[in-house]
Formats: sequence, C-alpha cells, structure tokens
Amino acid sequence: MGPTTEIKRKVNLLGEPSVGKTSLILRFVKNYFGEDYLKTIGSNVYTKKVPVTGSEVKLVIYDIMGESDFDSVRDAAFEKSTGAIAVADCTREGTLDELIDEWLPKYRSLAVDNAPVVLAVNKVDLDDQEIPIGEIPEKVLPYFDSIFYTSAKTGDNVEEMFRELGFSTKYRRPSLPRDQKDIVEMDRDIDEPRELISALLTYASGLGDISYADKQRIFKESGIDKFSLEDEISEKQALSFADGLIEFYEEKEDSGSASAVKRLVEKYEE
Repeated sequence: MGPTTEIKRKVNLLGEPSVGKTSLILRFVKNYFGEDYLKTIGSNVYTKKVPVTGSEVKLVIYDIMGESDFDSVRDAAFEKSTGAIAVADCTREGTLDELIDEWLPKYRSLAVDNAPVVLAVNKVDLDDQEIPIGEIPEKVLPYFDSIFYTSAKTGDNVEEMFRELGFSTKYRRPSLPRDQKDIVEMDRDIDEPRELISALLTYASGLGDISYADKQRIFKESGIDKFSLEDEISEKQALSFADGLIEFYEEKEDSGSASAVKRLVEKYEE
C-alpha cells in the first residue's frame, strides 16, 4: 500500500445562536466540553484530519457567529465551501425551521454546487425535547444528505458525524453529469479495486436517488470499512458494492443509473 494521501476540504457549521456549533467542534477537535455558553465572535477556524478509504481528509472547519447581521463574515466563510453541518437544538424546534428557511438558501448560494449538508440534531442528552430522536418531519429529509442525533456533552455521534462529512466531501462532485453515458469518458483509468470504489462513489452512487441508509447498508454487505486507512479493498468487495448499487437501482426501476454502474464495472474489467 502506498503512502496515505491527504485531501483538504473547507466546511462550515450552520445554525442559530446557542444550538451548540462551537461545542460540537471542540468536542470533535479537542475532545473537550464546557458547560458555559461559548459565544462565537466573528469566525474561528479549526482543523482536523479524518480517515476515508485509504486517504486522509483534512477538514478546515469555519465556525461563525449565529446572529443575522453579519453578512460579510458569513459570506466569506461560505464562499466555495465544500460541505456543512447544519445544527438544530432538539429542545427548540424553531432552530430546524431557521436552518431551512434562512441558513440553507444563503449557504447554497455561496458554496460549491452540490455540497453535502449533514443535519445534527444536537443536545439529545437534555429533556424537554421538541425534536425527539428519530422523529424528524418527513418534509425536512430532502434538505439533508444524512442525519445524526448528537450531544457535544457526552460525545454521542460527534466523531461519526464529522467523519461522514469528510467522506461525503471527498466523493461529492461539484456537479454530476446529466448524461450517464458521459461517466466512462469522464473518469480516469480504473485499474484497481479502490479506483473502482472511488468511481462508483464519485459518479454512479450520486446519480440515482439513493439514501444515506441504503448506501450504508450496501457498504456493510460488501464488507468495506469506508473509514479505514489501512484496509485494502479487494476486488470481491468492490464488485460486491457495485452489484449492490445495481440491485438497488433496478429495484427502483432506475435503469439509467443501473447502466452507469455496469459501464464503470466494464471499464474496470477491460
């Protein structure tokens, strides 16, 4: 196995004041939690690396103040961002509404096209929850790539959430091709199982309407640890992942996406 490669990604945390954005970052970066409210003035930048399928993604995390009259600070932080964690306070349902109505439109207007956004329903260690675990309104789901129920205080799901953001930013294309036939021509040579997985994640698994949960299931069934730096991906695992995608798309009657996966496999087998 060759040396580990490092990829840098600019990411943001979005959300109203006191939802726990800074606390989540400090739990992730420094494994620290303080009971006092940490008010962010302007913006702060933190960095930490996460392992993703044989590489390391260096997350450059912009933490910005939650007040509304800070357009210049916010715009600079959002400019060319490659991914974000949108934070809602589970004891204040209105913080979820603000994400959808205010934060996401502004973020989408400045971030790179198709930047992944993970939803953190934070402070799940507290009582009086207005957003109970597992009860996100269905109408909210299309706005986010995945959902994590987190606690900066206990650390629940914090590491996992940032790792998932790193994974998503590594493989998300700024814009996906409209014509699936272009996929084979656009990608480089696919000579190794890891390159096949990369192509499947970069192109084929982003074409059809595949949920985070379904993608996780296919990974598990293929025996691939997507966060491992050391484990080699075998040909059997890569082809199993491809077969899982094909089966999923065929069950959804999405013949275009299924054909795209098959063409990538054919290119690998050439």
